[in-house]
Amino acid sequence: MRLGVHYDSFTERIGGVLNQVPIPLGLAMLGMPAARSIQVAQRTGVFAELATAPASAAELAERLGLRAQGTALMLDTLVASDVLDLGSDERYGLPRRIRKWLAPDSKHYVGDFLSDTYHYWEWWEGLEDLVRDGRSIELHDRAPDDPYWDSYITGQFQLARLSSAAVAKAVALPPGARSLLDVAGGHGEFSMALCRRHAGLSATVIDLPGSARVGKAIVERAGMSQRVSYVVGDMFGADLGGPHDGGLAFNIVHHLSPGQARTLFARIAGALRPGAPLCVLDVYDRPPGAPADTGSVLGLFFHLTSGADTYARKDVAAWLQASGFARVTARSLPQLPGLALVRAERAA
Repeated sequence: MRLGVHYDSFTERIGGVLNQVPIPLGLAMLGMPAARSIQVAQRTGVFAELATAPASAAELAERLGLRAQGTALMLDTLVASDVLDLGSDERYGLPRRIRKWLAPDSKHYVGDFLSDTYHYWEWWEGLEDLVRDGRSIELHDRAPDDPYWDSYITGQFQLARLSSAAVAKAVALPPGARSLLDVAGGHGEFSMALCRRHAGLSATVIDLPGSARVGKAIVERAGMSQRVSYVVGDMFGADLGGPHDGGLAFNIVHHLSPGQARTLFARIAGALRPGAPLCVLDVYDRPPGAPADTGSVLGLFFHLTSGADTYARKDVAAWLQASGFARVTARSLPQLPGLALVRAERAA
């Protein structure tokens, strides 16, 4: 019998099971089907369809070209996972708290990011190899026209726009700033946010061909092409231009060795005016004795997907100072749990 028909008794049975088994076993039993159902519901258009109006499993299957039985079971799994509602008329609906994120017309929409997490499934299969042998996966070694770049960069853009205004404020560019350097800026949202905040500011994004291709399209759709431009190339070899009034190196240091980070900081320092800030937004190692948090999960993900390491804030600060920067500060933002913004100024 379909789960949705007797949802209360189903949840009661599940609750009984979870009360009798260790928590890790319960998560293993229920976490995987819930996560995969969310991903597949997004990729097959179920969430977008339900954003317009509630529908039965049969109606959704017919509209989307899906098989009825599998669709019904997936929908009931999402109800049991508290992602969907199920009415007495056997129609499924998006709760308001979910609609905010998955209705395509919402300004908070992150559906493309959710679709991109579908790739994560096979990556996490390599976790045992990572733990046993140190073998990781390289995500960025793909052809510029690989469709992966579209889902990856678009998804990252949707996440970035949720915090970009707060980040732009924290960057604190000097008054009258005219030129910004955004290294590995991909989707361009942080550059656009700073341009929106500072009249007269223009930004140059440096990134790989596949990332820049998608980022240019995002910037063009936002009507910001006149102020945000792209230089296609590797950050260690591309012409950084300058002198710029500020620089960004967001979510890139964890992909680098300490030597590479110092080299990159020195290159950026050479492209900035004296006193101009460089902001390094990233996940950092938790201090000894501090509790594990979402940053620990992100650190594991980065290590798995590129052999990357996360570093302590004090180490990044030391590399900045050795590369021509001074006045190093760090702050956390409530919009970005697990990350911190390290800010330094180009020494005179």
